[in-house]
Amino acid sequence: MSTKSPHGTPLGAGPDNVVPERRYRKPPVIEALCEIYFADSMWDDTVPGAFYERVKQDFPDKRQREIQEAQIALGPAGATAGVRRLPPWMQFISEKGDRMIQIARDLLVVNQLQPYPHFERWEPAVHSALKIYKELTQPKKVARLGLRYINRVVIPGALVQMEDYFTIYPNLPPGLGDTHGSFLVRVEVPQREHGHTVLITFGPAAPPQPKQDEQVFTLDLYDILQRDGPLEEIDFRVEIQRAHNNVVVAFEDSITDRLRALFEPEGRS
Repeated sequence: MSTKSPHGTPLGAGPDNVVPERRYRKPPVIEALCEIYFADSMWDDTVPGAFYERVKQDFPDKRQREIQEAQIALGPAGATAGVRRLPPWMQFISEKGDRMIQIARDLLVVNQLQPYPHFERWEPAVHSALKIYKELTQPKKVARLGLRYINRVVIPGALVQMEDYFTIYPNLPPGLGDTHGSFLVRVEVPQREHGHTVLITFGPAAPPQPKQDEQVFTLDLYDILQRDGPLEEIDFRVEIQRAHNNVVVAFEDSITDRLRALFEPEGRS
C-alpha cells in the first residue's frame, strides 16, 4: 500500500531536501527527543563525570536515573515475576529545565522540553552532545537512531468530530454509531528510500484528565532508522534531517486546517 502527502511526495520516499516547516505561535510539542543507540562503546565509570565536565556550563543539574526491567519466567511450578536493576542513566539538565542530555552505555538521548523552539535552534545541541559522546566512548557501531515528537493537542468542546481536526482517527462501521470512548491508533509508515520508518501513535491523552469543556489528545510521531554497521557509515546530520523531514510530513498530514488555526500559524494577523 502507498499513499501521497499534500507535500507531493509519497509517504514512503522522503525527500533529501529540507521540508518547509510551518511555524506556530502555540506549537503542541511537549517534548522532542533524539536517541542514538550504539554498540561496542568504551564505557566505564569515568565517562559520566568526564561528560559532565564538558557540558556543565549549559547543563549544570546532574542526576542519576535508576532503570529497572520487569522479568517473567515460566517454569514447572508456574510463572514467576521479578525486577532486574539495569545500569543507571546519567541525566544532565539545563538551568531552566527545558533541555536534558541522558547517557548510558551505548546510548545517548537529547531531550527538548517546553517551551519548544524551532528545530534549527534545538538541532545543534544534539550534534554537540553526540560529538562529546563519540570522543569519550569511541563506539564502533550504530544500532538505531530515533527522532521523536510528542504533541499534546487540546481542543475546546465536550464533544469533538474527529474528522474536523484530524485525518487519522478511528473509523467505525455505520452500525456501531458515530460516538466512541477511548481508542488507540498506531501505524508504521516505511520510508523506503532511506530505511527510515515513521511510527504514528494517536489517542486520548493520559491523565491528568481534561476539563469537561475540552478534549485532549496525544499525537506521538517517532522516526526510526535501524542500523547495524560501522559508525563511519552514517552521516548523522543527513539522517537526523531526514528524520525531521519525515516527522514534519507526518504531523502536517495528520491534522486539518481547523486544528492548525488553534496552533496560531505565524504570519497570520
